[in-house]
Amino acid sequence: MLEQYGHGGDLLTAQRLYGRDAGEFLDFSSNMNPLGPPQAVLSAVAAFGADIARYPDPASRLLTKRLVERHGIVEANVLIGNGAAELIDLAVRVLRPAAAAIPAPSFAEYGDAVRKVGGTVVPVPLRADNGFDVDETAIRHVLSKHGKPSLWFFGSPNNPTGRLCDPQLVRRLVEEGHMVVLDEAFIDFLPDADRLSLIRFACETPRLIVLRSMTKLYAVPGIRLGYAAGHPDMIAAMRDLQVPWSVNSLAQAIGEAVLGDRAFVERTTAWLQAERPYLAGRLSRLGLRVIPGSANYILFELPAETGMTAADLQRSMGRRGVLIRDASHFAGLSAGYCRVAVKLRADNDRLAETLEACLGGPQPGEPVYIDAPDTFDLPRPARTLMIQGTASDVGKSILTTALCRIFAQDGLRTAPFKSQNMSLNSYVTWDGKEIGVAQGMQADACGTPAVTDMNPILLKPTGHMASQVVVHGVPLRDYDARSYREQYLSEAEPIVQEALARLRQCYDVVVLEGAGSPAEVNLKDRDIVNMRMAGWAGAPVLLVADIDRGGVFASIVGTMDILEPHERERVAGFIINKFRGDAKLLTPGIEWLEKRTGKPVLGVIPHLDALGLEDEDSLSLDGRRRSAAPMTPEKHGGAEDEIAVSGQKLDIAVIRLPRISNFTDFDPLHYERDVSVRYVTDADSLGKPDAVMLPGSKNTAEDMRFLRDSGMAAAVDRYVCGGGVAVGLCGGYEMMGRLLLDPDGIESGHAETAGFGWFPFRVRFERKKRTVRVNGTAALPGWSGRLPVIGYEIHMGRIIHDEPSIQPFTLQEAVIGSTEPPAPYPEGVSSADGRLWGTFMHGALHNDDFRRSWLNGLRETKGWPPLPASLRFRERREAAFDRLAEHVRRHLDVPRIRAIAGLEDKL
Repeated sequence: MLEQYGHGGDLLTAQRLYGRDAGEFLDFSSNMNPLGPPQAVLSAVAAFGADIARYPDPASRLLTKRLVERHGIVEANVLIGNGAAELIDLAVRVLRPAAAAIPAPSFAEYGDAVRKVGGTVVPVPLRADNGFDVDETAIRHVLSKHGKPSLWFFGSPNNPTGRLCDPQLVRRLVEEGHMVVLDEAFIDFLPDADRLSLIRFACETPRLIVLRSMTKLYAVPGIRLGYAAGHPDMIAAMRDLQVPWSVNSLAQAIGEAVLGDRAFVERTTAWLQAERPYLAGRLSRLGLRVIPGSANYILFELPAETGMTAADLQRSMGRRGVLIRDASHFAGLSAGYCRVAVKLRADNDRLAETLEACLGGPQPGEPVYIDAPDTFDLPRPARTLMIQGTASDVGKSILTTALCRIFAQDGLRTAPFKSQNMSLNSYVTWDGKEIGVAQGMQADACGTPAVTDMNPILLKPTGHMASQVVVHGVPLRDYDARSYREQYLSEAEPIVQEALARLRQCYDVVVLEGAGSPAEVNLKDRDIVNMRMAGWAGAPVLLVADIDRGGVFASIVGTMDILEPHERERVAGFIINKFRGDAKLLTPGIEWLEKRTGKPVLGVIPHLDALGLEDEDSLSLDGRRRSAAPMTPEKHGGAEDEIAVSGQKLDIAVIRLPRISNFTDFDPLHYERDVSVRYVTDADSLGKPDAVMLPGSKNTAEDMRFLRDSGMAAAVDRYVCGGGVAVGLCGGYEMMGRLLLDPDGIESGHAETAGFGWFPFRVRFERKKRTVRVNGTAALPGWSGRLPVIGYEIHMGRIIHDEPSIQPFTLQEAVIGSTEPPAPYPEGVSSADGRLWGTFMHGALHNDDFRRSWLNGLRETKGWPPLPASLRFRERREAAFDRLAEHVRRHLDVPRIRAIAGLEDKL
């Protein structure tokens, strides 16, 4: 039999019994959530590597704190266990019941645990004609026949019936002095789980223990994770019997991660409310007697006319590749009972078709007609809308950001998506993964945490026509352009499709962004980011053109002419971007364009100066960066207003490396009233700035060699030796040491490259990239106190200190779901006078108080008075999102775009 170990999901036994590979079976014998695991689980698993060499927390403290917050109880009320099975065993070992009343049918582990401690199982017979409900009649029957048992065991929902246990009945038993263990392993599948659960009641009384499983809802049975809630005395007694390190580190990390994903729970409950009735209806129309229930599984009985037992049906189904549970092994059920999980629509249809074939209906492959109307629809995946452009740099990223903010403001759960992005600037997600800065910015505009599904493939140029390929936040390898196209793009297709599919299960609308132009005829056959992606997503396309560069109508008509007919059909309208002047002058051209193409112009967006949001491409440094406007005077007061009159401006020179990356580190400096930022490309233009900034680099050794060959390194070194101030961030920090060591060719072909030698350390490049969010404190020498800082690290270099150095930063990793911070570590380097300092932490200058303290130190050397930290950059960024949304909403036909995307019913 399939259940030789007492449970479903035994694929190895199925393989032996039915002669198929384990992966060929469609498994309805175990009750896992078909929507899972959620992205939070996958991210936690991907981030787990470093923890495998550490002992798990023996008390599961971080997970306990998350559960306490979730249920509004205290830590003494919760015990984390290695699955519900361990907690059942612990509860019984604490209570040691002489007799335990257990409904029949019920989960077999209850009775097994009781018998292990020498107790007797008293069956509570449940009646089929009563829907297998646990009611007062069944309770009184036990009391009258057997007297008061030492313990009652109930499942709510019951396994295998799916019936809920009346919470008022349980309360009455407890109040009458009975001891109860209530198994709520499947209750989280129900939309009113919080109302039905007795967790809080259990915490108030020593006579009730509630058990929960976390593996079923989140589809992670392989890790084993559950928890018990109850009175502190009962929980303490169970904890005393639990073996040390019962719950492993990965299980704890996954538990911490998923508890923050309420959207996944909401999707699950919505799916089950639609799909359970649908499957029950299909089974009923096959003549099967379906037991009404609420859980994510269905119990049914074969009619006697079939002449089949559940074991017969199980064998017949198994040979056809579908596994079901023979429920006749549950106490109290006869030979005709079977249990099946509820899965996704296509799988449920296959189950019904296979059942019909086994019961004498049409064979597999023949049409199955359902005469009853299907009134139960699955929750529809998120609507999609795609922004493509006639060329690069026409404003696709900013317009995608604007639509993300607009939809979010309108109450829609919104997510961005770009299947493949090439970017020098990175964003680190909450779980320590690397994506393009544009998708991180767009997620921030949506007000949702960024995940790698929003940018599953990131290309980071390394030079020489090659890029590092980052897949779901983790570096894969370097490819040159031809090898990437010929060797990897076919593998990338399912990666990006699956990422989008997961996003569409979590949100109301996903706004996709294309890359370059969809009319690149030399790239279309393997496209994964423009029109083929739009087809996979079923997304209408808005085509954006930049009028500022001229030829806007030619660029639109030319693009449309190159597109295939089915691609032209997908284009729903045009957006003309970056317009300067009187829009009325465009009217004749717009009318001509609409008549020529049969497509509407949905808006003409005027150019918006000094927006202050992140750029992806270093080309922006050649123009827009140098013209970034400071904050308006009315945002400041007092001393700042005097700056404009006195001309007190700090001259900050950023070295413009050929492979510069994460130059967004310097964004806040552009908006400080007393700062002038310039990007220096040659030694002659360095001059005598107040500070030199060495930025991040995608290839530190190559850029260091460029600086030496161009004479820039000598100029910067003379400046520093003459008393100048220098700051190194990430790659720039690495350059400040003695040597760059790359014997394995991780970043370059140079095994050894000399750095500036300002500090006694070497850098060794390693294969594993460190990507992590961090927080902590910092203080440069001479500061009066430490200041809080947050940021992120992205680097493959490891610092090897040859001599002790001043390390001004004390940081700690921002761990998933952490409520107790991990151990802090010293980071960065500083000279004794604070003139020179460096750090791996990107975003250091985004910390307003830290940035202002450093700038005031520069001011002090010039004899200028200090200024208050009046620029709040992160608040300014949020205001920039709103300003952008307001501007675009004013000039774009947003209601028509909502209709194009099919969003009318979502508002």
